Amino acid sequence: MENVVSDLKEIVEYIQNSKEYQMCIKLKKQMADNTFICERVNQIKKLQKQFVQSGYDSKIKKELDVLVSELETIPVYVIYTENLEVVNQKIDYVRDSLNDYFQLLFEKDTIF
Repeated sequence: MENVVSDLKEIVEYIQNSKEYQMCIKLKKQMADNTFICERVNQIKKLQKQFVQSGYDSKIKKELDVLVSELETIPVYVIYTENLEVVNQKIDYVRDSLNDYFQLLFEKDTIF
């Protein structure tokens, strides 16, 4: 069991030490200091909740699209989201690999 924990820690460290993850951390700090970005992100979160609660009102969707478009014009935000996507792909790969492994493991042990 210690080997499994050690291997998982190694995988986590690999992701955390990746240039994309490090860039996300750096850019997230920069964005936290940018009041315009923070305000837009908070407005988007609020509108997303309203959008779901409203049953997907098209008027709210249009407002969301405008705010998201504004964020997507800010280079630091765009670079952050690109790097975050890469980090999430790495995490998804690890998750999917573990799921596949356990699926195969349980299929072997299943007797029909």
